[in-house]
Amino acid sequence: MLRNVQKQIALATHTTLHVGGVADYFVEVTTEAELQQALHFAAQNAVPVFVLGGGSNVLFSDAGYRGLVIKNSIRGRQIAQEREAVLVTVGAGENWDAFVMDMCAAGYWGVENLSAIPGTVGATPIQNVGAYGAEVSEVITQVTATNKDTGVEKQFTHDECQFDYRDSYFKSVAGKQWIVTTVTFKLSTIPQPNFRYADLQSLATTAHISPGAVAEAVRDIRSAKFPDWSVVGTAGSFFKNPLVTAADYTRLTALYPDLPAHQTSTGDWKLSLGWILDKVCGLKGFCVAGVCLSQKQALVLTNTGSSAEDIYTFVELVTKKVFEKTQIKIEPEVLLVKK
Repeated sequence: MLRNVQKQIALATHTTLHVGGVADYFVEVTTEAELQQALHFAAQNAVPVFVLGGGSNVLFSDAGYRGLVIKNSIRGRQIAQEREAVLVTVGAGENWDAFVMDMCAAGYWGVENLSAIPGTVGATPIQNVGAYGAEVSEVITQVTATNKDTGVEKQFTHDECQFDYRDSYFKSVAGKQWIVTTVTFKLSTIPQPNFRYADLQSLATTAHISPGAVAEAVRDIRSAKFPDWSVVGTAGSFFKNPLVTAADYTRLTALYPDLPAHQTSTGDWKLSLGWILDKVCGLKGFCVAGVCLSQKQALVLTNTGSSAEDIYTFVELVTKKVFEKTQIKIEPEVLLVKK
C-alpha cells in the first residue's frame, strides 16, 4: 500500500524555475514497486500522471496540476566491465552530474562533456541531452521503462528510442506513456576525448588528458555562461537551437554573414539561437517583470520571482521578436505543463 501520497503540494518548490501552482497529489517513489503502487493509486482515483525528475526542464502553470505528480527517485548503479567497454545501468532518479563526475573519477570516457547539467539520469534519454559537442544518445544502449496505463515494463534498444536533436521516442504521444526507470550507458576505459566544441580544442595538446580534466573544463565554460541554478531561478537554455532548411540558411547568412551554424546529417542547418537573440534581436539581458534573458548567455532564461504566467508571456514575446527578424519560429526546450 502506498502510504506517502501528499495532497495540495506547491510545485514551485520542486522546480529550478521556482514557479508553478499546486498539485492535487504528489508522491516520491524510490523503487519500481513503489512506482507500480503510485500508478495503481492514480488509476483508482482516475487522475492523470506527471513524472518529475530534478525539475530543471519543466515549467508548471500557476494553476498547478490536476492529477498525481510522481517524483522519480529510483536509484542504484550496476557496472559490468569487459575489456575496454563498461556498461553502467543507472536508476532514473540518480543525480546526473554526480553520476558523470563519478564516472570521470573512475576513468570512464563517454559522458565527460555533459558535466554540470542539472537534473536526473532518467531525463537524459527523453530530452537527448546534449552540450559541448556531445549528446547522451551517443552512449545509451538501453532504456528500461514502465507503461503508465498497464504497468508493463519494457527494455528499449538504442534504435527504439528514436533519438534526434533534443528529442526521442519518449517525447512522442505514444512515448509519453512510458516512465523511464533505468538507463544503460556504454562507456570506455580507452581515452576518447571529444574536442568538437571550439572552447575545448585547447585541451587537444594536453598530454595524458583524463575524462575528469575535460569535465572540469566544461564546468568552467558553463560557469562563465550560465547562472547558478541553485541560486537563480532558471531552467538553463530555455529554447532549442532552430533547425532550418538550406534555403533558410542561405537567406539568413546573406543578411547575417557571421551567423554561427553547422549542417546536420539530414542536410538541414542548426543555427545558434543565442547569437540570434544577442546580435540580431538585441535581446541579451532583456527583462520584463523579473523574467530575463541572461546577460551572460542570451539563450538562458532567468526568473527572479515572477509567476509562470509572466514567463509564458515573456516567452511569447521573445518568440515573436525572433520571428519578426528572421521569419523563424523558435521552440522551447523546456516542457510547458499547462494543466
